[in-house]
Amino acid sequence: MGSRARFWSLAAGLLAFLSAGVYAGGQLPEARDLAAVAADAGTRPILIEVAQRDCPYCAVVREDFLEPMILSGDYRDRVVMLQLHRDSGQSLKGFDGAQIEPEDFAARYHITVTPTVLLLGPDGRLLTPPLVGLSTPDFYGAFLDEAIDQAGAALKDAARTPAPRRHADG
Repeated sequence: MGSRARFWSLAAGLLAFLSAGVYAGGQLPEARDLAAVAADAGTRPILIEVAQRDCPYCAVVREDFLEPMILSGDYRDRVVMLQLHRDSGQSLKGFDGAQIEPEDFAARYHITVTPTVLLLGPDGRLLTPPLVGLSTPDFYGAFLDEAIDQAGAALKDAARTPAPRRHADG
């Protein structure tokens, strides 16, 4: 195998490893291409922490809750986790494949407070009410777990429910 083929083989393996929900060093990855994430998510909901760079509460949610969840490995098959810094100025690809600015993404979900944690389906639909702010740190982990469970159940119910039949006019 030539060096080019070996490189592309390793690159493909790394991409598969990362898309399987394994995060480098337990860090919460930044949302860049939601259409690709949705295609890989399967029946897992997509969790997005909408944050701002200098938000101390955002750092607490990420460092005390989300990143430990990633490191535990217990959530790998339950949820895909990302963060979106609404003040990054770097556009991302939305669920529909179109480019969107982070502020516009936040506005779509009526986000005015950070941190806000969204649990979304592969089409970008909210599966649970957003978790807004960090008013009760002692219970936040339980609220987060409950929201992830509810979002997963909503996706599974939607997958089991057949599409409505269309009646032929005759």
